[in-house]
Amino acid sequence: MKQINVDIDISDSLKNVPKLQEVFASVAHQWRRPLTQINSIIGNLDNKLYELHVNDAEIMEMLSQIEEITKEMSRSIDDFRGCFSKEKRTILLKNLLLDILKSKHLDLQECGIEIGFDAEEGEQFFGDEQLFKQVIITLLDNAKDAFISRNTYKPHIKISAKSDENFLIIDICDNAGGMSKSIRKRIFEPSFTTKHSSEGTGLGLYMAKKLLEEQMNATLSVSNFADGSCFKIKILKDQDGKN
Repeated sequence: MKQINVDIDISDSLKNVPKLQEVFASVAHQWRRPLTQINSIIGNLDNKLYELHVNDAEIMEMLSQIEEITKEMSRSIDDFRGCFSKEKRTILLKNLLLDILKSKHLDLQECGIEIGFDAEEGEQFFGDEQLFKQVIITLLDNAKDAFISRNTYKPHIKISAKSDENFLIIDICDNAGGMSKSIRKRIFEPSFTTKHSSEGTGLGLYMAKKLLEEQMNATLSVSNFADGSCFKIKILKDQDGKN
């Protein structure tokens, strides 16, 4: 019941940034104690196994996985809590995308992921820079997770940015094998995940889509593309005469 209430609170609060920040703070507070308790239990188990001279590689790996999952849960909420800069401004799209790729370079490189980048010069939009950064990072992390889970050969992400008469269009495409129609229909639901139920809640993509829609008058969609998936962001130009 608590999970349902959290989903409803977040959805109802998206149009009000201060209220949304309060919701995230409340969720983070609810998560902190059980996550801390889980990590404490893991530490106690680790110590007990050591005392009993148990050195089972499979057990140690499972404990490590649990610890990493709790860290990921904590990071996901912290990331979105900190993604509001409180003010909007005119942003150069190409420069911002390059900054994001620079910050993610080592993370992606460690996984052997190659990046292709193609963006038109001079395109700009009016919006929340930190919010937009977190959306792009969420999409990059989603592709990275797909590569890892499917053991993709020569993983590659292509980022392109262009414009037409009405929209700025950002495509983030991967070669991780694509999604079935049933997954594409549900990928932006708040509690849907393609991972095992213990490894995530799907909140990241849900929040990315909702924040774009409510805070930037933008859209986020996904389709299959060649040998992978392609997430498309469309930002309406000339919002209040700003773009």
